[in-house]
Amino acid sequence: MPPSTPLTPEIQLGFKKVSDAQISPDGSTVAFVLSDNYVTDTANPKSNIWVVSTEGGAPRRLTAGARADVKPRWSPDGQHIAFLSDREQDGQMQVYLMPAGGGEPERLTDGPGAMMLHGGVPTIEWSPDGSRLAFMKCDHVDRDPLEFERLEGWMRLYIIDIASRATEAVSPDGLQIWDFGWSPDGERFAATVSDDPFHDSWYENRLACFAIGGEARTLYDTNRPASKPSWSPDGTRIAFTSSIWSDRYSVRGDVWVVPADGSAPARDVSEGHVASYSWIEWSDDGASLLVAGSERAGSCVASIDLATGERQTLWYADVALAEGNYPSFSSDDHGNLAMALEDAATPRDVYLARQADGAYSLERLTTMNPGSDDIVTGHTEEIHWKGADGLDVQGFLIRPPGHAGGGPLPLVCIVHGGPTSQTANTYHPGSNNSHAQLFAAAGFAVLLPNPRGSVGWGLEFAEANVGDQGGMDWQDIMRGVDYCVEQGIADPERLGLTGGSFGGYITAWGVTQTDRFKAAVMYDGVCDWRSLRGISEIPGWPRVFYNRVDGWDPDGIEAEFSPITHVKNVTTPTLIIHGGEDVLCPIEQARMFHRALKDNGIKTELVVHPREPHGHKEYHHIIDAWERTIAWMTERLRADGFPPSRE
Repeated sequence: MPPSTPLTPEIQLGFKKVSDAQISPDGSTVAFVLSDNYVTDTANPKSNIWVVSTEGGAPRRLTAGARADVKPRWSPDGQHIAFLSDREQDGQMQVYLMPAGGGEPERLTDGPGAMMLHGGVPTIEWSPDGSRLAFMKCDHVDRDPLEFERLEGWMRLYIIDIASRATEAVSPDGLQIWDFGWSPDGERFAATVSDDPFHDSWYENRLACFAIGGEARTLYDTNRPASKPSWSPDGTRIAFTSSIWSDRYSVRGDVWVVPADGSAPARDVSEGHVASYSWIEWSDDGASLLVAGSERAGSCVASIDLATGERQTLWYADVALAEGNYPSFSSDDHGNLAMALEDAATPRDVYLARQADGAYSLERLTTMNPGSDDIVTGHTEEIHWKGADGLDVQGFLIRPPGHAGGGPLPLVCIVHGGPTSQTANTYHPGSNNSHAQLFAAAGFAVLLPNPRGSVGWGLEFAEANVGDQGGMDWQDIMRGVDYCVEQGIADPERLGLTGGSFGGYITAWGVTQTDRFKAAVMYDGVCDWRSLRGISEIPGWPRVFYNRVDGWDPDGIEAEFSPITHVKNVTTPTLIIHGGEDVLCPIEQARMFHRALKDNGIKTELVVHPREPHGHKEYHHIIDAWERTIAWMTERLRADGFPPSRE
């Protein structure tokens, strides 16, 4: 039977999210996290840890916490699983330990302080011998009054001795820890660090090495931050990823190797690769690296020979890595890989990449959203066009369900955040931040472009819009819209523009640059780079992405690329949706743009959802935002009739 259930916002938020697939050392079992796509009465989405056999069979729930159980990590002997949970106090994560076969978890830590939860970053890790656990925790700060931009709570590295349950901080004082890797001898750490404990300090991080209780030695310090340090088996070298990144822990880039003693500069061992790597593992002999990440519009696993630089593709598929901007994998003692994958037609699930003779075959282990087969979705296709200077640019096009031709459609262009990110080949109904298939269900064609600045096409492409945001990347996007018009897909008189974060900035920028869009919706965006420096927790963001120019120059590049500078050009009706507690792109950005549009006689509305950070989390707020967005576009782009012609 063909699918028969139309997609609605409520159905979309009902999907369960699969993430963080972790395979046991012996390869028999994969632990993973199954969570809600939203929050209602808890600080984090409700989630539990599940396990599934790699030989088949139904998955089973391992933990039953009432709030969030996340970050499952197997002990080296496979007998225990450590994880983080806020089961005892909402929002306050602690470290827990439980038998791998199940049982009552034991809490290993106590006391306040935020613990890192970001995607693929190893915020909790076993020592190589299994005797200790390392984790990151932020100092608890409770001061009244607060002193603006004075030293805040440091993110420190701690270890717990499993036998004695003793806990100690092991990172040097005065050092912010962003992520880390434990040396094979268990006595040293490689870490990405900063000299200040601010959110903004991520953009100035460097790679360092320190012994437990010792001083830190810098190994890599450039204008590109580092992440994901991984030690060679003999402890003499450290591999890591690096790029100019737009978001903390959005860590797909090139792979570098540096001597652990700092005796030589770091070397880019993936130079020129048309891929952005996010996961690194050394071969047993230290002669090569197993790497994985985004390759063009799909995902890859490859081997890099460190002596010759030769890259061998071991697996490639037109699928998306599970963790969004933070993709991760895990491996067992036999070289098999566990991962959570999805594509445009299939929700995210746990897969096993079984290794044999240096190649991988993919096996699906779970089906955690079985009702997806009955959901009606629009067809997704990959498209390519030439950017303004002839650069190859890629994106995805979604047509309304059942549409197989006929006249041009109203089209909505959705610009991804970042910009060092990517619209991948994802199952949009399974997401809490994508309304692409909801637009398709409402009769729109949807363009999802990956302009320069996106990942998947190598370091040069990902950094190509540094110093030029709103320049050639915007032209790439408009050339994609032109392509859809030229192909007879899009009606040039019924075009809409929307996006969040960087996509919100591009939406505001776009309506100041052209009158071609008849409707726009700006989410959590930026309209003035100069004021962002004064009110955001990441004032270094425009500094990095506009090449460290003087941001206060009234005639400088940041003023030129600020939508507010050109607001008198706007003719497009623009809805603005923003989180009331957004500290990255604060609400003042939305208020300023709304006021300027209103004062200039442009149809505009501003909707602020209280308690929301950068990116909505609460169930009813997400529903409200989607419904308002679809209604805004429908009123302005579908006035001449719906549904569109179908054959």
